[in-house]
Amino acid sequence: MTDGTYISVGNRLKKLVDIGDEMFAEVTSLPILTPAAWVPSAAFNARIYADVEIQVIGTPTTPYIFQDSFDGIAFNDCNIWDRTGVSLNAIATVGRFRLPGGCYLKARQGAGSTLMIRAGG
Repeated sequence: MTDGTYISVGNRLKKLVDIGDEMFAEVTSLPILTPAAWVPSAAFNARIYADVEIQVIGTPTTPYIFQDSFDGIAFNDCNIWDRTGVSLNAIATVGRFRLPGGCYLKARQGAGSTLMIRAGG
């Protein structure tokens, strides 16, 4: 048996910890951000989410380069991961990709696509 598990209840992601005898205690409850349109030049606050995923719809005319920040002010380029776990510097194709969680996120470059973002579940 694992020490903890995550479940979705309504629009909340709950972390449960095994306290023995098939009993669990809820230790965290976070809102889930269901897929929503995102203008990537605007910073997205993903500080409470460990899991952030985006979907690029339509081939970009300019590749997207993403940045992250702990304070929402000083941004640095960050890695992106494709569905197979390969680390990328930029996104130039359609598809779904993972971004780092626990920080603010934005794109410093990129155009020509619609982006959707999902976090926390």
